[in-house]
Amino acid sequence: MNLETLAKLRSFCIDEFAFEQLKQTLSDEIQPLKQEISQAHSLAEQRETLYRAIARLREPIDLETIFRTTAIEVRQLLNADRVGMFRFYADSGWNDGEFVSEDVDPAFSSAMKKKVHDYCFGDQFAIHYQKGRVQAVADIYNAGLSDCHRDILAQFEIKANLVVPLLQGEKLWGLLCIHQCSAPRQWQDIEIDFINQIANQLGVALQHAELLTTLRLEIEERQQAEQREQALNQGLRQAILELKAVNKELEAFSYSVSHDLRAPLRSIDGFSQAVLEDCGEQLDPTGQDYLRRIRLATQRMGQLIDDLLTLSRVTRTDMHVESVDINRLASRICTHLQQTQPERQVEFTLQPGLVAQADSHLLQVVLENLLNNAWKFTSKQLQAKIEVGTRLETNGTTVYFVRDDGTGFDMAYSNKLFSPFQRLHASHEFPGNGIGLATVQRIVHRHGGRVWAEGILGQGATFYFTLVAEEVET
Repeated sequence: MNLETLAKLRSFCIDEFAFEQLKQTLSDEIQPLKQEISQAHSLAEQRETLYRAIARLREPIDLETIFRTTAIEVRQLLNADRVGMFRFYADSGWNDGEFVSEDVDPAFSSAMKKKVHDYCFGDQFAIHYQKGRVQAVADIYNAGLSDCHRDILAQFEIKANLVVPLLQGEKLWGLLCIHQCSAPRQWQDIEIDFINQIANQLGVALQHAELLTTLRLEIEERQQAEQREQALNQGLRQAILELKAVNKELEAFSYSVSHDLRAPLRSIDGFSQAVLEDCGEQLDPTGQDYLRRIRLATQRMGQLIDDLLTLSRVTRTDMHVESVDINRLASRICTHLQQTQPERQVEFTLQPGLVAQADSHLLQVVLENLLNNAWKFTSKQLQAKIEVGTRLETNGTTVYFVRDDGTGFDMAYSNKLFSPFQRLHASHEFPGNGIGLATVQRIVHRHGGRVWAEGILGQGATFYFTLVAEEVET
């Protein structure tokens, strides 16, 4: 109450004692009003600080700036000596951490980057803070704290502290710490409630930061994936250019083989035949045998050239995938084989309804090679069986097969079956150049499928192939 007001009241009171009683009465009534006004002012300041903290969450501000700005405002508002954000180390069991942000009175040392180890926090207190526990200590030396806890506080010159959890969702990320270092301090309920609200908003900021980090990682991964894809595409384009160049060279080589090599071979074969026909009587049997061998060798080389050209064309021809009636193709091939050796007793079995999505011309080449193989390697059987069919894999892939009960092969050498010019049987037993199965493999690979074989010596063989890329089980 000011002096002017007291003078007016004094003029109304004749008795000095009555005046003193009136003054005391008025003072008693005014004092609670002053306290209410002070609390209302403090609450208004707290709300303004809280509103600013909320507003910062809507701005593109990094977590470090939010922490630093909030620490400054809270320390000024509460008139505290230090306000800091403490973070637990990941995978430390909440026993280790450090202060990552603070605002501190210059009269006291900084707590930043000082590693803190509290071996009992994780086991005894972390679960309670994760559920929202608040610690308000007016005097660390008279609060019944454990020696290890008090020693940790003392190294930061703390006399009183207020600690609330910083939660990232449901995970205890760290602690918001208010320190009074100059003297003990009794924390008011309004202050504790205010710090709780600030901690809640910082928890929202932590969640936003986590989401932003995850988003940035996803963006970086996507950018890296795009860069890898661009590099892959560039490599693919380069590979296509190189492949085109190789194909041109291969075409030139094929032309050279087809024309430049065939002519001398035909000359050798033709002149050898002429010598045999015109001068054969002048040669002894050994000379005649040599000429016949020369002719056989040149004819074999000519066949090798034809097979190589066929293999080359398989990898270069355009593919036209359509629905193909396998039964019709296989039946036609089997009929032709039977006509070449009508004396043979061979039972052909074709599974009904065999259809595939493939290039019809290339698939015919596959069936011709596999059925010719089966026909050839059953030639020593009095009665032979050749079967064409399918089976369904567990992943839904259709597997086609050609099976025979002929000579078979040793599985130990199965890796040689599909290599050009690799043979498991002598040419005098079963003629051939070892190109057929290599051709089959290349055609199957062009369709995205795979080919393999199973056999037992003397009991036959089965060749399997697919025509689509199969899903890899993970």
